[in-house]
Amino acid sequence: MSIRKGFKGFLIKNIRAFMKKFRKEGYKMKRMMLISVVIMLGLSLGLTAQAKPVVNPTGSWSTPDDFTTKFWKEKFFGGGPGQPGNVLMAIGQGFVFQNAVLKGVVLFDVPDWCSSLSGVVSYQTTYEGGMLTLNPSGPWRKNLKAKNVNATNISCHDESGNLLGFELTMTGPFIKSPYSFAITADFDVTDDNYQVKTDSDGVVFQRGYDFDATITIY
Repeated sequence: MSIRKGFKGFLIKNIRAFMKKFRKEGYKMKRMMLISVVIMLGLSLGLTAQAKPVVNPTGSWSTPDDFTTKFWKEKFFGGGPGQPGNVLMAIGQGFVFQNAVLKGVVLFDVPDWCSSLSGVVSYQTTYEGGMLTLNPSGPWRKNLKAKNVNATNISCHDESGNLLGFELTMTGPFIKSPYSFAITADFDVTDDNYQVKTDSDGVVFQRGYDFDATITIY
């Protein structure tokens, strides 16, 4: 075998060995780069999660400075005002209260605020099974939900039985949350904020706009 052929074979052998090693090391390097990217991504997500502020929804807020209300509505499924089976709801900025069913009504001593409205009779009405939902568009900046909420309403009426105003209260815990709530709502009837109507299904309802409310979360 000539010296030229021997050198050529030696060169080819070493080139093949080098390429094989390069491909092997290249695969390892790509693998290490991929692992590094995954680690860096995980660290980035972890830092992002840690940097996200924890919202504490506790506090007390009142209309009209902190949030606004839209309307309250009671459908007379029971047949008329004060009848068991009626359903109460209310909507405002960042909250919805719905599905509260009237369970009972009793006479109540006329409070001072009712007398100031020229009221002569008051009733205490109990609603059960309501659902309260708060969302971040309200000043509490958090999603919160409560089920089976009971509400107590003190209503004020004139001598003909017409509604003049009410004070409604409700308290309870939120589900899947360490927080609880206390809510009061006040409404005085005026010429342009209250109506009794019939919906498209033939159900009579009463509705009022722009009621006052205070929501406390603790």
